[in-house]
Amino acid sequence: MKLFLKIAKLLAVLILTVSIVLISASFLLRDKVGFIILRSLNRNLSTKLEVGSYKLSFLRKFPRASLELKDVLVHSSPDFDSHSFKGINTDTLLAARFVSVEFKITDIIKGIYTIDRIGARLGRANFFTDTTGHVNYNISVKNNSAGSVETIIDLNKIDVSDIDAYYNSLSAHLIIAGTVKKGKMKSNIRGNNIDFIAGTDLVITRFQLYNFSTDKSIATKLDLNLLSSKAGIRLRKGTLYIDNFDFGIEGFVASDNNLDLKVIGHNLDIAKMRKYLPEKYMKLVSDYDPSGVIIANSTIKGLLNRTSNPHVEINWQLKNGRIAYKKSNITFRDISFSGHLSNGSGNRYFTSSVSVSDFKGKLGSSEYTGSAILKNFTSPLIDLSLKGRVFPDELKEFFNIKQISRADGSVDMDLKLVRSNWSGKRFSLNDIIDLKPQANLTFNSLTLGLQNNKTLFEKVEGTVVIQNNIRAKDIRFDYRGQNIKITGEFNNLPEWFSGRAVTMSAIANVTFDKLIPEAFFNETPVSGKTDHKPKAIEFPHDLLLDINFRIDSLTYKTFSSSKIVGVLNYRPRVLTFKSLNMHSLRGLISGTCFIALNKNRDLMAKGSFTVSNIDVNKAFTTFHNFGQSFLKAENIKGTLSGSLSLLFPLDSVLNFHINTLTAEGKYHLVNGALINFDPVKQLSSFIELSELENINFQQLDNDFFIRNNYLYIPQMQVKSSAADLSVNGKHSFDNDYEYHVKILLSQILSKKRSKNKNNISEFGVVEDDGLGRTSLLLKIIGKGEEAKVGYDVKAAGTQVKESFKKEKQTLKTILNQEYGWYKNDSMVNQKPQEKKSRFKIIWDDGDTVQSNPKSPASKNQVKKK
Repeated sequence: MKLFLKIAKLLAVLILTVSIVLISASFLLRDKVGFIILRSLNRNLSTKLEVGSYKLSFLRKFPRASLELKDVLVHSSPDFDSHSFKGINTDTLLAARFVSVEFKITDIIKGIYTIDRIGARLGRANFFTDTTGHVNYNISVKNNSAGSVETIIDLNKIDVSDIDAYYNSLSAHLIIAGTVKKGKMKSNIRGNNIDFIAGTDLVITRFQLYNFSTDKSIATKLDLNLLSSKAGIRLRKGTLYIDNFDFGIEGFVASDNNLDLKVIGHNLDIAKMRKYLPEKYMKLVSDYDPSGVIIANSTIKGLLNRTSNPHVEINWQLKNGRIAYKKSNITFRDISFSGHLSNGSGNRYFTSSVSVSDFKGKLGSSEYTGSAILKNFTSPLIDLSLKGRVFPDELKEFFNIKQISRADGSVDMDLKLVRSNWSGKRFSLNDIIDLKPQANLTFNSLTLGLQNNKTLFEKVEGTVVIQNNIRAKDIRFDYRGQNIKITGEFNNLPEWFSGRAVTMSAIANVTFDKLIPEAFFNETPVSGKTDHKPKAIEFPHDLLLDINFRIDSLTYKTFSSSKIVGVLNYRPRVLTFKSLNMHSLRGLISGTCFIALNKNRDLMAKGSFTVSNIDVNKAFTTFHNFGQSFLKAENIKGTLSGSLSLLFPLDSVLNFHINTLTAEGKYHLVNGALINFDPVKQLSSFIELSELENINFQQLDNDFFIRNNYLYIPQMQVKSSAADLSVNGKHSFDNDYEYHVKILLSQILSKKRSKNKNNISEFGVVEDDGLGRTSLLLKIIGKGEEAKVGYDVKAAGTQVKESFKKEKQTLKTILNQEYGWYKNDSMVNQKPQEKKSRFKIIWDDGDTVQSNPKSPASKNQVKKK
């Protein structure tokens, strides 16, 4: 026991003595050793080293000596372009608060300093690569002068902790920033040869590659084994661990920046990778949970400098992928595909491409297959193929498409996008159009509602083929109670809808089981304002239509018709309906009409119609007595046939003035009746009132025309239940009228329908018809509700037709000047001959009449005084 105590005391004295000696030596040799090492480093290293203060210790790292450095600054190597990094201080490679350098104590005796360990903590390291590939961390050991001992830096151990690191490569457009929490490295530097092995734990706080960037905090681990020499850097092994997936790298980086590298990704879990997306992308996919594992491998070969990029090839594969939507039970499952990325023959953005092949996936009840390739990242070209049966209700639910208010049925889709340009910066209707899609779409009882079913298409069936144009084949659908069918071809339809400067043309057949025009009108907004100014009608200049239509039934307000067929043609400024036929008003209506836009933006409408067996009473009822109160539906009945040509202008908001209407026609009225018609009742002075209250006639034929706000009726023979009459006259739309009536005096006398008179002269103006029969001439004049019957002093029955011929010729001239419609009509530019009356008869009451010498009526007119 005493021996042990003696030995312990001896060791304690020895340790104390050695400690005192080492402390004393450290203090005495601090300046000398520190100066030698720092001078040696600055002399032999290719970069400059600055130290704030230093302290030598033989005890702290015993049996090694350590030189403790404070406020160490290592400058960047000089052979890179620092001016390329505008606004960034690139002078510093390493700035550390504490750095320790270790070497053997015996090196002090030998005078040879082999630095085998180094440690750094609390600092910042900056690594820069300029556009030509030169770096700021190119540190080498210079050759010693002749006769000197070679300086060796043999770093068997490098410890770093709490070092903020920043890497910026202009040539690779890559920025990485983070913190080295704890790292252990081993390096041997002998001249220009460096063996380097590292294992570090670091946190990446910023990652930016070109325009992609994220500021997410990413905990990683790096294992690296490389050999650096004059020829370049040989990466024996490099592995980057992020969560449970890793990236492996190996290959060679030549001193002239020629790369030959392989990068392999294992266990790349999509679910874990998702959280590292930038915030703006995270918001888009925050409600979706993807899963699946990707295996990827890539090669990087070629020169990397300011003007050249290496060739990059990346291949990856996904199996059993899955995307779940948090707000729905629908998932996108069984996703698998192979991918490939290459920067192409030019190793540039414009020669790069990315492709996806053998794509498969199931979304709800749908199964999709396809492939895609994107070429030229500067001005992208897309080739895409996608097939599947689309269920819109599942798409609506999975993608949370709020604009779709209702979705049922399905669509069989075969979609292709062939070499189509896309800006890549946005995704709008124009971008979809620019993709030039080709598709075969087959609709299976599809129902689609938009904006709370304000627009609702139900039970859509048929096929649409989209290529250079759109072809619809037997497309059937219900829209607001109307069953519509469309077959046709449409050119430039999407471009026209998007407002592009193209002409849209369509040739189609359209049928309606029933047409309800109000269904296509915009709903009137609820507003207290009533001074809404209507918009001027527009006739597109970029539209060509040829539409054959059939409408089984049409109902608009009080008007209804059935079996409507016709042809609609549209050309710039002119809308035409041809071969129009319809059953309406218990008869048949057919004809042609058009509406044309004038140069002053007013409109001109023209039509020619034929009617057959129209119910006159129903026509008056349907059209509200045509806006007049003189002759009402309750006053007339009969069946009407005939023809009608009309021409009337409208202003730019479709306002029509009746006084601008010009029309002509012929009519054939059978089984007609005038019931309780006030102007006819005025004949009660000559015919019993009871017979005038209900006048029936079997047939009535005549012409008519409308001009200058007047309806003109040429002279016609009326055989009625009351009497046989000859009538002509005019009636204004302001309810002013004048009718000339001729009645056979013999009828009045024989039937005793007149009042008791002493002699014939009391009947006023009479006329011999050439057969020995005398007629009574009467005139009915009315204004508003007042009517007056008197004796007529003239017979003006035949000249109204001639007046209308002049008017018609004038209208033809106008239309020829405006539209060039009658260029081949020799009568258009011919001036009508001026007609002069052969004689004039003046009556005592001032009435005058111009007579044609061939008119037999003029010979029988007698002056009465």
